[in-house]
Amino acid sequence: MKNLNKLSKQEAELMLNKQSKEDIYDFIRQKLAFDENMLNQFRHIDRDKLKKEHRRFEMSGYESEKGEATLFNLSIVNEFAYLGIYDSTSYLFLDFYKGTPTLHLKYFHSDENIELDLSGLGTVDIIYKIFEMTIFLDNSVRRR
Repeated sequence: MKNLNKLSKQEAELMLNKQSKEDIYDFIRQKLAFDENMLNQFRHIDRDKLKKEHRRFEMSGYESEKGEATLFNLSIVNEFAYLGIYDSTSYLFLDFYKGTPTLHLKYFHSDENIELDLSGLGTVDIIYKIFEMTIFLDNSVRRR
């Protein structure tokens, strides 16, 4: 699969719509992978194994500093903002409580507040679900 990180929003959306679910999962993993600059800073590790790893949501709901996990988790979601995940929503955010992720969203031009329990899903599955609820739907979008 072509590197989607370097494509414009329109190019990435067109390509994502043509990909299989597994290809999209690979794209998500690639987007969340540790970059070369970070990998170069690690010593005494197996770089090949670390290249297969990616950032994951902090799901415990517990924080050593107030807001720490929320900011970290939001930074992961925001990696995909350029694809338009926020364009059809008035709000979209994840909440983690004792390991249970909940997706909260409200579509633009709708009064319904949606709370979706994502229990049992990992980071890649959650991001894919956000895609399903936003960019894979043909919802009206607001001008930005």
